[in-house]
Formats: sequence, structure tokens, C-alpha cells
Amino acid sequence: MSERSINGYTVRLAQTDAFGSAWIVRVYRNRFLFRKSISSDWFLDGVQAGLFADQIAAELGDGKGLENLRDRKPGWTLHRTAR
Repeated sequence: MSERSINGYTVRLAQTDAFGSAWIVRVYRNRFLFRKSISSDWFLDGVQAGLFADQIAAELGDGKGLENLRDRKPGWTLHRTAR
């Protein structure tokens, strides 16, 4: 399990035996002594989960990540490719 705190948010990447081989990326908003769950994304591949966690951490570091998490479509990318 890895965990990073960025600008009042925590990004947690974990793989637990209770859920089989799934990797879970969770984003929490830190408030004083409490955490509020913002996002929970599940992956079958650890590399994809790591890339997604890094992308979320970079977005939250820039201050734009929360809007992108709320407005995104289902899937593991935060931004759609330009056509």
C-alpha cells in the first residue's frame, strides 16, 4: 500500500487479499481529524493503477484535480484524448 498527501487530499493505492487481485486507488479529502472519500477506482493491473494514481496526484498538486475527478466519464483516464 502506498499513500501520498497533496494539498489537503490523500491518494491511496492498495491491493488487498480480501478483494482478490484488484488494485484500488482511493482519493480522500482531509478535514482536521477526518477523511471524506472523493473517488474509488478499481484496476486489475498494478501498472495501470500506479499510472492513474500518479496522474491524480499531479492534478491535485496543480489544484485542478478535484474538478477533473468530479466531471470525468467512467474509465481510468482523467482527460479524454483530443480528436
